[in-house]
Amino acid sequence: MPVILENCRRLTTQFAIRLALSASAVLPIGLQRTIIHSMVMHAVRIPILRRRILVNMQAALGQEFPTETIRLYFHHVAWFLSNAFSTFNAGIMATPVPYEVKFDESVRILDAAISEGRGAILVSPHWSGHELFAAMLNRRHPVVMLVRQGSTAERMRRKLKWYKAIGADVALRPAAASTIKDAVAYLKVLKSGKILAITPDLLGNWSEGVEVRLFGRLTRLHGGAFALAVIAKAPIIRASVRWESDNSIYCVFERAPMEFGVTKREVAIRTALQDWCDWFESQLKLAPENWLFWLDKRWSRFLREVPRVTCAQ
Repeated sequence: MPVILENCRRLTTQFAIRLALSASAVLPIGLQRTIIHSMVMHAVRIPILRRRILVNMQAALGQEFPTETIRLYFHHVAWFLSNAFSTFNAGIMATPVPYEVKFDESVRILDAAISEGRGAILVSPHWSGHELFAAMLNRRHPVVMLVRQGSTAERMRRKLKWYKAIGADVALRPAAASTIKDAVAYLKVLKSGKILAITPDLLGNWSEGVEVRLFGRLTRLHGGAFALAVIAKAPIIRASVRWESDNSIYCVFERAPMEFGVTKREVAIRTALQDWCDWFESQLKLAPENWLFWLDKRWSRFLREVPRVTCAQ
């Protein structure tokens, strides 16, 4: 029965997405954004959603949060979704995104890394709107996004249309484990001096990935971004966001430390991924409302079911 219910949920979700895209396509962009933003912000009033976000934040970060944090979370998601629908239907340059997303002075760190001639790996969590931010960065430096294959032909077509709408090239990550051929393709992106954008905050199975400590718990994340950096000796750039107002967002960049001289490649990869996890957690403590995945089912289950570990463990 749970499998049947899960399949029904997925079918319902896909139907709702198709309906929303087709319905919004006939509306002017301003009206699209207003309606979708308003619909998302109504979710603030749903107690079960507010409660789940708060419980997950507390389980992850171990601290109390003001009511304003929950409102800001929904506002950021509303900004993202309202612009995402408009972008999908009309292209990103037809939306206000180019005027609302900005880079602070730290973008010079990224510029300097690119100038070294080995490309760069941009490792960002799923901040609300992270792909829209990458689309704006693509106007400064060519960005190739590493994305997962769609589970169906329809979802794959929709995904490719989305990336065309934001104007970014993609490198498709296979559903199965990456092969040497895939790795060579990714390395060619770096060799050409482009940015390879990867989001490491996706939970791996216990039989895959690299074991790290995150949110006081042991888990496994995919270490592909860091393996590529070690092999190509490419700089790793961490990206975060800073909201100045309801519709003014600054992208912030910093270069991650990398130990290319470590004898064992596995040690270098694990060290780099753990460093990223520590950085990610510190960013969330400063602004937890920025992370899209507080309502993600897999992360919710992880925070609920996996116990914290002590330092001795």
